[in-house]
Amino acid sequence: MNDQLKKIMIIYADSGAGHRRAAEALYQVVTADYPAAQVQLFDALQYTTAVFRQSYPRTYLYMVNHCPWLWGSFYHMLDNGRVDRFARAFRRQTNAQHCRKLEKYLLQEQPDLVLTTHFLPNEIITHLKRRHGFRTFLATCITDYYPHIFWRDRGVDLYFTPHEELTPCLIRMGIPAERIRTLGIPIVPAFSRPADRNALRRKFHLADDRLTVLIASGGFGVGPVEDLVVELDRVEKPLQVLVICGKNPRLQEELTRLTQGARQQFQIYGFVDNMHELMEASDLMISKSGGLTVTEAMAKGLPLLVLNPIPGQETGNCQFLLRHGAGLRVKDPAQAREVLESLLDHPEQLAGMRENMRKLGRPDAAREILSAIATEFPKER
Repeated sequence: MNDQLKKIMIIYADSGAGHRRAAEALYQVVTADYPAAQVQLFDALQYTTAVFRQSYPRTYLYMVNHCPWLWGSFYHMLDNGRVDRFARAFRRQTNAQHCRKLEKYLLQEQPDLVLTTHFLPNEIITHLKRRHGFRTFLATCITDYYPHIFWRDRGVDLYFTPHEELTPCLIRMGIPAERIRTLGIPIVPAFSRPADRNALRRKFHLADDRLTVLIASGGFGVGPVEDLVVELDRVEKPLQVLVICGKNPRLQEELTRLTQGARQQFQIYGFVDNMHELMEASDLMISKSGGLTVTEAMAKGLPLLVLNPIPGQETGNCQFLLRHGAGLRVKDPAQAREVLESLLDHPEQLAGMRENMRKLGRPDAAREILSAIATEFPKER
């Protein structure tokens, strides 16, 4: 890496797993490829007041889990230039009250480069640049396939976007085109490594003559996953279904009980650290449409059946997949079964979706982003 980039901070805000996963991907590449750099990875919320640290993610998670329509309304209402001016002034006052510790830490450390995967640290750093002469180079990675106006900040030196479609939107927000680079959303290097699909299917005891469906249950809750398993067991043609329960032992236990004696072949997993292998071995994934989940699936050419996406960023990600013929949207488990049966009857449609998904993939985004920064840093400093 450029000799001037000695001290690097990678900052996220843990209001959702995707922001953290993108930051971790960047950290893995920096530490592997640039061992001489001094690198810190941290959650911006760790440097805020206790009330802010607790309420920031909890408010968001409560809305998306209990009243997603309300979150969707806020999301779209705030994605407006006039409204954003007032909202930004309010957030500046809130940040001044609750984020002083983060401001102090940044001024104390004086990093050469700050890489962010959430807009909160961008707002803090933009303020420091304007009022305190803070001279760090700030690059941000937009982690969804629609650029909400939250991401716009004058202090950002480079914006990294997942697709060319976002560029006109950012330019309309007033972001200069020369500050925009389309290199993808960073995902961990495991998703970019070549994999032997047949060997992985043998590893997971998967038959070649059955369609393999992967269910990532994060964000669904217990009830909808149970309903989905029941519906998939009603599919006439043979299936094999891999269900990831994550850190939800109650769900894992309930699904294990529910699938005993099932017509279809089910494998129920808890938390896994080899999602890249399970995706490689699968033919279709049923999931929410978080930015990182979508990006990881693209890297593996795995079509998505998006079940009832959360209004807001998930809807934007889902619409992106639909526009590119890489996924389908269903409203409930019953419709998921109907669509799956149609795909089984028309395998050419599924094959086309897989190819479209693979075309969208940018598995080396993290490495390409860091390479771009290393190249452009002296010009922008």
